[in-house]
Amino acid sequence: MTARPTTTTSTPAEPTAGLLDVVEALTTELVARITDADRSYADPGLLTADELHRACLANLTAIISALADGGSPRLQPARAVGRLKAERGVPIAALLHAFRLGGRLLWEELTARSSGPGDPRLHALATGLWELIDTFSDAAVESYRETEVLLAQVDAQAQNRLIRTLFDDHADNPVRTLTALRLLGLPESGTFTVVSIEPTEPGTTLPSTLTGGLLDLGARSVWDSQIDSHTGLLSAADPAALERAAAELTGLVDGRIGLSTPFTGPAAIPGALTEARLAARSARPGTRTTIRFGSQPLAHLLVTVPEAAQRATRQILGPVLRLPTPERADLLAALDAWYHCHGSTAAAAAELHCHRNTVRYRLRKIRDLTGRDTADPVQSAELHLALRAVTLLDH
Repeated sequence: MTARPTTTTSTPAEPTAGLLDVVEALTTELVARITDADRSYADPGLLTADELHRACLANLTAIISALADGGSPRLQPARAVGRLKAERGVPIAALLHAFRLGGRLLWEELTARSSGPGDPRLHALATGLWELIDTFSDAAVESYRETEVLLAQVDAQAQNRLIRTLFDDHADNPVRTLTALRLLGLPESGTFTVVSIEPTEPGTTLPSTLTGGLLDLGARSVWDSQIDSHTGLLSAADPAALERAAAELTGLVDGRIGLSTPFTGPAAIPGALTEARLAARSARPGTRTTIRFGSQPLAHLLVTVPEAAQRATRQILGPVLRLPTPERADLLAALDAWYHCHGSTAAAAAELHCHRNTVRYRLRKIRDLTGRDTADPVQSAELHLALRAVTLLDH
């Protein structure tokens, strides 16, 4: 450590006089004290010696100038060093400690330049000096925090771009998918599934516990969130862990959830995304349901060709759909319950909390309006298809 930089032998009129003349020597001393006190500055990944020296020089100069003339402090150096240390990953505690060390060094120099401890000028200088150290420290911390937020946003944006890269089709350059997997910390092999989530309320964010909850079940995940949907890639070392994670999704997320068929190579991700989105749309809107692609082939067909499905629905159930809303709802509910209860009128009545004769009456009215009878297998199949189309597409 270098010697204290005082060069005067007589007491000047003001202890602050001439401080700027020795600011280079003070800077050298401060840099030595900072690096001695905090070994993290020895890490070449943080600040270089030249950067630390320039930052100390700028802040000491600004503090001394404000202390000498009593004017408004020039805080740009404090903001600059706060920004620089945030960018380089220097801990905020080290940033604050450096300002305290600077204040102590200046106080030692002022004391040495005074007439002694009883010098009445020291009291005012002490108050002014430590107020300036607080002001500069606050400005540096504010800049540090602002930079942290900006860096976090940049990191999040970069991660989001990587995640979206996963779901793009890179058949012509599969290395891009592999690179994204590596940078996101995901394995290149194992068991994967793509998840598509359509929240019940558009704009709903994913719960903060989702990734951790799935990881506890043995599945790693990354997510791409849009205003009306969320897309995720789940990976696990074995299929059983992936199934456990997939089974928990309904309890963790509110909305329609579609799962692709499991796959083992990243080249299948784009196709799996199509499957997952189709599976999610195969659940009734507004429900909290998880559907695996392939488990609802009729629903998949209807949402794949919605225009054709809607035309068929109007042809089959048109007279029912044109009824006043309450009557239409009663008839469709009876038909839905009857199919759900495998053609049992009594079970459908229990589900609807009405008499079974009411169910029979409503089914007969559907027959009379549409010309299709649930007792006829072909006509019943047409009614079932149209009913599914109404529940999936009429919203």
